[in-house]
Amino acid sequence: MESQDKEKEYEHNIWEIYRREWATASEEKRVELNKRIFRWQGLMKSGWAASQAYYRVMEETQETPLIHPFWTKMRKALVIVPALALAAAIVYSIVITGEIGPLKAELESVQNVLASTQSELDLMEQTLTSIQSELASTQSELTTTKQTLASTQTELSSTEQTLTSIQAELSSTEQTLTTTQAELSSTTQTLTTTESKLSSTKQTLASTQSELTTTKQTLVSTQQQLAVAQETLGGLGITLSTSKECSDVDLIDNPTATNPSWSQLKTFLAQDQTDKHSYIKDVYDCSQFSRDVHNNAETAGIRAAEVQIWFEKESAGHALNAFLTTDYGLVYICCTEEPDTIARVQDAKEYRAVKLYRITEKNIRNDSWWDTLNSYYYISSSARGHAVTSNIEIYW
Repeated sequence: MESQDKEKEYEHNIWEIYRREWATASEEKRVELNKRIFRWQGLMKSGWAASQAYYRVMEETQETPLIHPFWTKMRKALVIVPALALAAAIVYSIVITGEIGPLKAELESVQNVLASTQSELDLMEQTLTSIQSELASTQSELTTTKQTLASTQTELSSTEQTLTSIQAELSSTEQTLTTTQAELSSTTQTLTTTESKLSSTKQTLASTQSELTTTKQTLVSTQQQLAVAQETLGGLGITLSTSKECSDVDLIDNPTATNPSWSQLKTFLAQDQTDKHSYIKDVYDCSQFSRDVHNNAETAGIRAAEVQIWFEKESAGHALNAFLTTDYGLVYICCTEEPDTIARVQDAKEYRAVKLYRITEKNIRNDSWWDTLNSYYYISSSARGHAVTSNIEIYW
């Protein structure tokens, strides 16, 4: 009866320890406490003593029993008290029954059990100390691992940011590379085209330089011929000028006009109606006649010149036209009279003119023929003679 009371007291003490631990435990610890208490109660329902059931639960979970100042004392009491109770019961039996011998033997057996239990209790305390030490080491390792994990996570976050930045930079670099490659391709094509043009230009330059050399040589020769021609014209009393330099009348040139043949010139003159104008001094005189013939010829595509001549010892002069024919050479045409005439205009020679039909290639420049003419047109001088040419100005 007394043993049952003691067992209930042990059970009460375990429940008290459980209640106190539960009051201060975390949620995770409370879950573990519940599992242990349920297992402890289950063992007691199966016939286990409260203390034996508790240590069985500890062995199954391989964890340290509940730590509490009171529990440390109670661990030993849970084993020692039953033993003392058993010893007291034996002594009581001896006193009552007087059977000392068997009781002594039973006492020794209980003492042996008590010694064995004490030894087992010491071993469990050593195991508990070892487990606590291992737990402390594990907790320390866990703390270190958590710190390493936090550091690694921080480093991972930094690395991911760096990776994102590098990927963005890589994408930008790839786009720049693509653009640069396209630009390089375009530049290469341009370079090829430019080199081809350069080669062609060099060839053209070489050809042009060769032509320039030839042109320079031709120019030198032409300049020499021009100098000779200018000296010849000067000797003939002829001065050459351009149409723009003519101050007497306005002359209109056709840049595409060409030199005619003698036949083409006669055809033009036959069609031209300038010679049908009435001569009105200082209104429509030789200047206007020569102007209209010049402009009409240029319009028809025939190159023409206006000619102004001056006479010896005379203040007045005369205006007519000149044409450079391809077969008769330079000829002077006067349209002041009707029909048109061809004139001999030569320095220091008497001005004479005849109708076109009287001129041939043989006599056009034959001074003897001109000098022996009996019938011709002339210009009277103030001395009642025939005017002699002293100066010739041709405006092309």
